[in-house]
Amino acid sequence: MIQITREAVEQYLKIVNDPNPIHDQIIPGQMVAQIIISQLQLDWSSFKIKYVESIEINEVIDYKHTTDNKVIVSNVCGKIKMKIFKS
Repeated sequence: MIQITREAVEQYLKIVNDPNPIHDQIIPGQMVAQIIISQLQLDWSSFKIKYVESIEINEVIDYKHTTDNKVIVSNVCGKIKMKIFKS
């Protein structure tokens, strides 16, 4: 399980130069995907993201590598937030 803080989001947004005000509440999906792919040590040179529901700052999320080509991201209640597919 992971929980992404406001400070981590702010650092990420500075690096990618993203001033979108929606990220005052919502974590960028690309950030979530990059963290999870890194933690799973997946060697994916490209991937696609299917956004199902926003992930809020400090929301606890979990992820499961279900197949060689898919990762499911959900909250602690099991509600799917996003799917990451190797492309």
